[in-house]
Amino acid sequence: MKAPLIDFDFLYNLAANDTNYVYDVIKLYLDTMPGGIEKLEQLVRTESEFEVIQKQAHFLKSSASVVKVRSMHDNLIEIEMLARQHKDMDKITAKLDHIIETFKEALPVIVAEREKCKPAKVKAVKKIKIQ
Repeated sequence: MKAPLIDFDFLYNLAANDTNYVYDVIKLYLDTMPGGIEKLEQLVRTESEFEVIQKQAHFLKSSASVVKVRSMHDNLIEIEMLARQHKDMDKITAKLDHIIETFKEALPVIVAEREKCKPAKVKAVKKIKIQ
């Protein structure tokens, strides 16, 4: 049986079901993860140094452990390990391709969850004139 695409349970438990907190975490995730994946892709596709690939995978791994998109965290762990061992760029590329494909599928769901948790706008406060 295939794991669900996204598991928000950990995030909601971490936030004690505070939707404002969930919104903030998802916003931060969306502010960093797409660019971080693009950077990892650029590093892998240009066959950059293994050490740089390993550091980028490590950086992304922490975000992937909070907003749990199917197999992204595990694939990042594997990329980090392979890069640390300086081996198997083909396997790293395959793992990266899977991350990109899964993230593209998950992105609209993550955005929808963020919008669901969006805090109500604060009403404008009227200025009171004191005489």
